[in-house]
Amino acid sequence: MSAATEFLAPETVRAAVAALAGDEDAVAVGGASAVSLMMKEGLLLPSRLVWLGRLPDWDRVESRPGRVHIGAGATLAALARSQVVRQALPAVAAAAGVAANPRVRAVATIGGHLAHADPRQDLPPVLLAAGASVAVVGPAGERQVSLDDLLVGFYETALEPGEIITAVEIPVAPGSRQVYARFNPASADDYPTVGVAVHLVAAADGSVSGVRVAVGGCAARAVLLPRAAALLEGLRPSAAEMSALQASVEADVPVAGDHRGSEAYKRRVAGVWARRAVEAARAGGGPLLSRS
Repeated sequence: MSAATEFLAPETVRAAVAALAGDEDAVAVGGASAVSLMMKEGLLLPSRLVWLGRLPDWDRVESRPGRVHIGAGATLAALARSQVVRQALPAVAAAAGVAANPRVRAVATIGGHLAHADPRQDLPPVLLAAGASVAVVGPAGERQVSLDDLLVGFYETALEPGEIITAVEIPVAPGSRQVYARFNPASADDYPTVGVAVHLVAAADGSVSGVRVAVGGCAARAVLLPRAAALLEGLRPSAAEMSALQASVEADVPVAGDHRGSEAYKRRVAGVWARRAVEAARAGGGPLLSRS
């Protein structure tokens, strides 16, 4: 932080919004795990840092009727060990527990994680599949935004100037199952080459409903794949239908090749791991499939 950078630590949401208002170079920070790196490299030169750690209930995690409420200041480490999250949304806890490394997880907050909008992150596809939304407060007041609408592109969100994420709300449906499939042939601490999240409800007769499939790590943002999910809705998927699911994911997922794999390679990985994630969810397996 340069000598010219002002540091503020407001104690109310209204004060935090006021501290950000009218200054396009002011930056809100939670754990500052990403902001500090960008400042160190000279990629970000804020006039003011507004630390949100003193806001009331900033890190509260609790079960509410029909949903789990997560304060934007909850760290990834806290989510990974939270009994509320582990019981209601095990894939969210699992993804939080493998994101980055222990030092980052200890300080990185879920609000900052989503506002940063790095397309390689672990939590966005899991939260997309779970149907998450975020509570946002800014100069124009409060609003609720679905995560699918919040994520716009590469390091880009739909947050307006001066807005901050105050909480993440995740619906919880009886009988739902979630799996996060994380493929990373390099270091476990590295970003995944592809991350696939599946959320579904499995009936006693083996049929599935409420299916959502999301993929991260392939393009400018994590995305939902509704056509792939629709192939399974209300069915007891056969091998042929699972092959159709895999083919649909490979065809529909937006992909940009990079040093972790070509476009064709990532399409193939996304399809294979989507199939594995659905199979694991139907079988009631663990919330995390990982290769690293």
